[in-house]
Amino acid sequence: MTTINDVAERAGVSPKTVSRVLNDHDSVSAKTRDRVRAAMNDLGYQPSAVARSLRSQGSGSVGVLMGDPSGGYHTRVHHALLLACVETGRHLSVDLSEGPIPGWADRVRAFVRDGGIREMILLPPECDFGPMKELMRELEVRCVLITPTTPDPQFPAIGMDDRAAAREVVEHLFSLGHTRIGHIAGHPDHAASTHRRNGFFEAYAARGLPRPSPELIVQGEFTFKTGLDAAQTLLDIDEPPTAIFAANDDMAAATCMEAQRRGLRIPDDISVVGFDDAPIAGVIWPTLTTIRQPFEQMALRAMQTFAAWSANEGAGKTNTPFLAQHSLVVRESTGPARSGAPPRRRP
Repeated sequence: MTTINDVAERAGVSPKTVSRVLNDHDSVSAKTRDRVRAAMNDLGYQPSAVARSLRSQGSGSVGVLMGDPSGGYHTRVHHALLLACVETGRHLSVDLSEGPIPGWADRVRAFVRDGGIREMILLPPECDFGPMKELMRELEVRCVLITPTTPDPQFPAIGMDDRAAAREVVEHLFSLGHTRIGHIAGHPDHAASTHRRNGFFEAYAARGLPRPSPELIVQGEFTFKTGLDAAQTLLDIDEPPTAIFAANDDMAAATCMEAQRRGLRIPDDISVVGFDDAPIAGVIWPTLTTIRQPFEQMALRAMQTFAAWSANEGAGKTNTPFLAQHSLVVRESTGPARSGAPPRRRP
């Protein structure tokens, strides 16, 4: 049986170029297109009925773009989406997102076209990137947004209450006697960072306590490296905090490393809390107190939304996001606030 590789070899082009000719892609020159078609005729090549169906109707794949596949958040999301796809009879197609760099739109178009994708999950920050959502509308791809800043009437949204979760973290630390709490904020372009910081402040207001001083709020970017830098800043101030709440687990793990590098005991000298319940939270020592995001529930809800959308076009038109329920997981990294002068141990 003649294959696409045979056609490519005969025409002196790549298999991808043959695929583009089959899909009438306008990036192929007329001369190359004629050469490929001549090779197909010479070899008697006929695309299979299955392949034609996949190209015209989509492959049943759900697309997702991920910024840093090695990060704890993306690892958990990826796994949750895989499980949801298995449960609902779909497949997951993943591509790397590097932000609005030159050529990003062409790359996304190729991802959607070549993968036969008709449904897409948009994670932060893509879920808030207007040009991306406009491109999805242009390509007639149905999208579910995960934790967007504001609802979009064209796309349903799924998220969790980050502000309430952050308040719950701070209330837990209050219950242990901590009031001087540092906060390592997430990436400034992510709505979740703002919500978690606001929840941090709201917990103080609810107790009638003054807002923490600016020196206790340090900017991070959801990465281990920025968490390490932020932890160094917080632990270097004259009166360091008795507890640190980092906006994700990667930065919280970095905080634990820096504290232990200085000879501080966790949680005796300082308590640390993260957010997400990424894999690292349960394997570092001491294990990390954190907020467990309901990734599995959110992923399954996204697949159910696509199914409902297919059955009823109106299912995709809503301004009310679905909120999944989070939980506080208390582990070994939090304990009673220390008394007396802060330790200044260093290696």
